[in-house]
Amino acid sequence: LLTETQTHLLRAMVENTALAMDRIIAAQQKAEYQERSKQEHYRSNILRAISHDLRTPLSGIMGTSEMLMDMSKQNDPRYELAKQIYSDADWLRALVENILSLTKLQDGKLSLNKRPEAAEEVIGGAIRHIMQRAPGREIAVSLPEELLLIPMDAKLIEQVLINLLDNAIRHTAPEGEVRVSVEAAEGCARFAVSDRGCGIPPEDLAHVFNLFYTTHGQHADARQGIGLGLAICDAIVKAHGGAITAANRAGGGAEFIFTLPLEAE
Repeated sequence: LLTETQTHLLRAMVENTALAMDRIIAAQQKAEYQERSKQEHYRSNILRAISHDLRTPLSGIMGTSEMLMDMSKQNDPRYELAKQIYSDADWLRALVENILSLTKLQDGKLSLNKRPEAAEEVIGGAIRHIMQRAPGREIAVSLPEELLLIPMDAKLIEQVLINLLDNAIRHTAPEGEVRVSVEAAEGCARFAVSDRGCGIPPEDLAHVFNLFYTTHGQHADARQGIGLGLAICDAIVKAHGGAITAANRAGGGAEFIFTLPLEAE
């Protein structure tokens, strides 16, 4: 049996050993965190630099291809070639914009310029952009009878709608329905983008807003995304104090709904 003094000494040794182990673990965790932060900083800087460097040549490619389309007749093979160049360059431009938004979000530097904006104007801007990328594609629109003003950063919410519409078109057959709507409901503006495409696999529904997560549907476009668009939508909507969800529709297709508060915070 241990004496009382030996018991106290043993207890002190155990406690000191535990404290020393805690310090070692804490030091290791701190070193790992600092290394991850350093790597993340390097990665963000590289992505930002590459994206900025791509912007200028992409604008030149899009401008030149648009000029070539204007100079060619629609039944001319050169018109189709210029159209494809423009479409691919625009896809890359959208990817660059998403990468820049991602780096700003991760750095905490994405500032909101919120002011009352008309919902129909923001939806119209997104559709005009999508129509340049997918000319001839029909998008049904449902708007409230009265003007709906929403406190939001119009440029960022337009980016959300562009990403959602692009996602719907990529996963829907050319003849499939794509629809966008907005309405006031319970103190919020409720936006919905829906399609009659292949829908979202049930096992993917909980992950579609995760960064770099992608799904592959039956009618998916060959130019698959890299899992940035929906993650950025989620971050932008949450920065506005809203929420976004994804669900499958009865009869086929998917629907993305996001809400924005109608009262400025």
